[in-house]
Amino acid sequence: MTGPRRDDDHQPQELWTWSADDLNGRTVRGVTNIPGRARRALLAALNTMPNKGEGTIRQAWLDVFAYPYPCYRYGPVLMHAYRDKTTGVIVLQDGPPSIDVAP
Repeated sequence: MTGPRRDDDHQPQELWTWSADDLNGRTVRGVTNIPGRARRALLAALNTMPNKGEGTIRQAWLDVFAYPYPCYRYGPVLMHAYRDKTTGVIVLQDGPPSIDVAP
């Protein structure tokens, strides 16, 4: 016989989503429960994309009580990655992408 459920039994699992876009219509996305795996998958996806590729990693939670279908609830962008226009090297930044503002 089981006892009554506690509120913490229903806490959603912490997940990490990653998304990479080549800015020409090709997008690769994924979800994992391991933050390091999200980072590796994002870098692997960007390595297959041309020089304009960029991507992000966000924290997410699966909301199984959403109506009419379960969905993800997203947190802020934790990491942004892009290719340097000069060197072609993938650059990682904490947080959302910075906005270039002309003087």
